[in-house]
Amino acid sequence: MNEWVNGAVQLQKADISDSKFNQVDAKRLTFQEVDLAGTQINCANLEGVTLTDVNLTGAKISIANMSDIVFEKAQMTGAQFRDIDWPIEGIDANYSPEENYRPVVFDSCILRNTQFTKCDLSNVVINDCNVTGLVINGIEIDKLLSKEKEE
Repeated sequence: MNEWVNGAVQLQKADISDSKFNQVDAKRLTFQEVDLAGTQINCANLEGVTLTDVNLTGAKISIANMSDIVFEKAQMTGAQFRDIDWPIEGIDANYSPEENYRPVVFDSCILRNTQFTKCDLSNVVINDCNVTGLVINGIEIDKLLSKEKEE
């Protein structure tokens, strides 16, 4: 199929379950009140996609460039972030040998009972946060800070 067919499709109250879209240019689509449960999206450019009021329970995103992604007003109980890295030389177009990357920002988040294991937290800045019970490598940080204030 060498020739592309152009034309917008408008579907309403239609069941297109088990449909397959292969080599399709589908920019600026609008989905409203749509059940996409079990949908697989592979090798896709989703730059600038907006998801609002969605249920992503059990969703999995892997091998993804998520630079500048924003999670806002999201309930993430049980969420797992694994093998998160900066751009890699020779693999990622965004790689910078000077590591001039924008910071990852957590603002007004409840991270109570969160676990960080084998993470590079160098140059992390923590401001105006409740650190009650925060333990780093066996050291109770709130007690350490209390001692520091006393001195």
